[in-house]
Amino acid sequence: MKTFKLQVVAPDCPAVTEDATSVVLPGEMGEFGVMAGHVPFLSTLKPGVMRVVKDGHRSVYFLAEGFAEVNGNSVIVLAEAYEKAEDIDVEAAQKAIQKAGEKLSNQETIDDEAARQMLARAKARLKAVEEAKSLKK
Repeated sequence: MKTFKLQVVAPDCPAVTEDATSVVLPGEMGEFGVMAGHVPFLSTLKPGVMRVVKDGHRSVYFLAEGFAEVNGNSVIVLAEAYEKAEDIDVEAAQKAIQKAGEKLSNQETIDDEAARQMLARAKARLKAVEEAKSLKK
């Protein structure tokens, strides 16, 4: 299978540059997959799971909101944050879900959007962990 260059860049994370045969990203309008030779386009990204396939090996990442630029032979992901699934602190993600839920249920909370973002990110982290575990079975 043909490969393309995948680059993932985030402010507080080391950049990832690797060849991939396919990638699935969490687009704002739904997930989308990319393979070499894909038609060029830009997309916004929401918190979710990024799945990368290279030589039959699958990697799973948590991906925060950002943007993706797809060209025929490259995909560039500019994200606020990303983490490899096996590096995710499950306990911290579960605590973040609880904290966001408390903020959203509190009528005095002014910043509901920040709490919703915290909740979406924490849920996406846990989903990435679960998907990575299912790959190992």
